[in-house]
Parts: sequence; structure tokens; C-alpha cells
Amino acid sequence: MGYASLQHIVKETHRRIEMMDLPYEEEFRCQLKHLGFKDREIVKETFLRQEWNLGSARVLRLLQEANILTATEFILSLDSVDLTQQVMNDLLEAEYELLANVIQFAHQDNQHSQILSNILKESFGALITELMENPNVIPRNYLVHLKAHLKLEKITMVKQEHLQLILTGQHGVEYGEAIGQQDQWRNEMEMLSETIFGGLIVELVADKDNFISLLKQFIDSSSAISMRYTLYLLNVVSKRIGTDRRESIMVRDFMKFLFRMVVDTGLLSKMQLLLLFAREICATNEAILGTYSEWYKQTIGEMTYRVKKDQFIRMIEMLTGMLSFESNLDILSVHSTIAISAPAKCNDFVVNYKQLCRAHMSQLKPPDVTETLDE
Repeated sequence: MGYASLQHIVKETHRRIEMMDLPYEEEFRCQLKHLGFKDREIVKETFLRQEWNLGSARVLRLLQEANILTATEFILSLDSVDLTQQVMNDLLEAEYELLANVIQFAHQDNQHSQILSNILKESFGALITELMENPNVIPRNYLVHLKAHLKLEKITMVKQEHLQLILTGQHGVEYGEAIGQQDQWRNEMEMLSETIFGGLIVELVADKDNFISLLKQFIDSSSAISMRYTLYLLNVVSKRIGTDRRESIMVRDFMKFLFRMVVDTGLLSKMQLLLLFAREICATNEAILGTYSEWYKQTIGEMTYRVKKDQFIRMIEMLTGMLSFESNLDILSVHSTIAISAPAKCNDFVVNYKQLCRAHMSQLKPPDVTETLDE
């Protein structure tokens, strides 16, 4: 290519970096694809020397299409953490082909894979934190658009990373406190369904088996999880279990696993998770576990047939220990009225627990208006 033509392309590269939506993009694309080796290097160096600007991501996509410079090469050339995050944010917003290139290389066995993986993890984590504050902070759901550029196994790995970040984010509330806030959270999180973040979550739990398996791993390892978003993920999964009997059985088996863990460990935190999950599933889709009353009767009311005497006593002790967190009168009504079969010489534990349930309900109920007037 002649000197004048090359100079024109270099000038055009400058111009397109500084502005967006310029005309004759197809003509510029063709010119880039027909550059010789030396001319390609000049255009590449021209781009690398420029500050990241409005049109930079779009020009980088054209350079990648022409095999002049890939997104991965450009990211690795940066020496500023802030600039790296700025570039990654632009890719997450609109340039999915470039984002796919970085993901592809991050999940390959090469000398840069760990650096790229860390960059992606930080970018995804920062974006998820922003989405929790503003669920429409980006214009589109990039997980949907990445499907056109990545194989299924790579998409699955990206989703797994996202799920882990959401499950472990925002630990502010203890499990006990979550019991008192669960109903409020459920109402608040309903607003996410029509947002970008809501759509992203639907994509993340589309493979229900994978989500339940991951959740099981977190519980098994006693890893700290964000209850607000864990419950929302479980809510979304439960809503999307229709007539598929296999999926319902999978969730029921998961709850049986969790019940067994509560019995075997005697840990209050596991009992809290069991009841939180059961309430979320029952409130969302009764076709899975039945109503909460039915589940409680089968799981707690009839547990004496599946546990030893000392384990039974510990289960009642844990239920008693959770009473101070309970604020839902309907839930307390279930706990105070459903019969619990007790082993020999253990009925007093049940009677005491039910009395405490009724006492707590009396404290939560608003004062009788007529009594107040009489006074």
C-alpha cells in the first residue's frame, strides 16, 4: 500500500477512536483487511499509542476482525489497573466479540491465563456489585450475546464464576436476621424480574442442576453466602420448575440432604438454612414441596421416625433458639399447631416449644383495639 493510503488509514484510525458512529465503517473495515504485514504493524502501534476514547472499543473490534490486534493482546499491553477496568467495562456494555476473545484465552492453558482470569473475575465482580445497586447499569445482557461467540463449555464456566460471585457477595445479614427479613426481601426482589440483572440471573440458573449442585457445595463446605441473593436465585429456579418431575425430585432431594445435614451436625446455622430455603420454595412454587404447612408436617412433625432421641431434642432446641428471629405470624401459626411426634419422654420439649411459639405470637400481634378503648 502506498504511503498516502497508509497515512489516510492512520488518520482514519485516530478519527474513529475519538468519535462514535462515523459513516463508511464497512469501507474502513475492508481497508484494514487488505493491509500488508508492515502496514498492519504501523496501524497496530497507532492504536496502542492512543488514549482509550469513545470509539476505541469499536475500532479494536475492527482490528481484531482484521487480525491486526486482539482484545486479549490489548488488555495485556495495559499497565494501569484503572484503565484495564475501564476497557473491560466498555466490553461488558457492548463489545461481546472482544469480551469473548478475552474469556477464550483466560480459559486456555497459556502463560497469561491466570492474569486474564483475575482481570475477568475483578471485572465481573465489580459489575455485579454495581448491578446490585442499579440493576440496569448496563444496556444489555452480555451472557445472552456471548452465546454467539463462545462454545457451551466456556459459557458454562463464565456462568459458574458469576454464580460464585453472587452467592458470596454482600454478607451483611446473618442467617437468623434473614428469617425476619425474608418476606420483605421477596417483595423487593420481585422488581428485578424486568431488569438487566434479573435477565442475567435467569441465564445463570437456566441449568438448574448446576445451580443446586453449586449451592450444595457451598453448604457442605460451610462457606459464607449472601442470603438475600441466594434466596432470590432459589426463587427464580423454583418459578421455572414446571411439570418436569425430575427437576422437582432434584430439589426435594436437595432439601432432604440439607435436613440430614442439620440432624447430623446439630448446627443452628444449618437449621436456619433449611427453614429459609423451604419457605422460599413453598412461597414460590407449591408444586415442589407442597405448602409450608405440609412440608413442615412431613419434615419436622414426623422427624422422630428418622432421628435418634438426642438428635430430636437438639432439633427442638434449635427451633426454640430461632424464635426470637421469627416475625411472620402465619409461619408461627404453623409451628404452634402442627403436631410433632416425639420419642419417649420427649413430649415436654415439644409442649414447651409450642407454648413459646404462642407467647411470641402474642407479642407480635397488635394490641386489641377494643381492649385499648375499654381501658
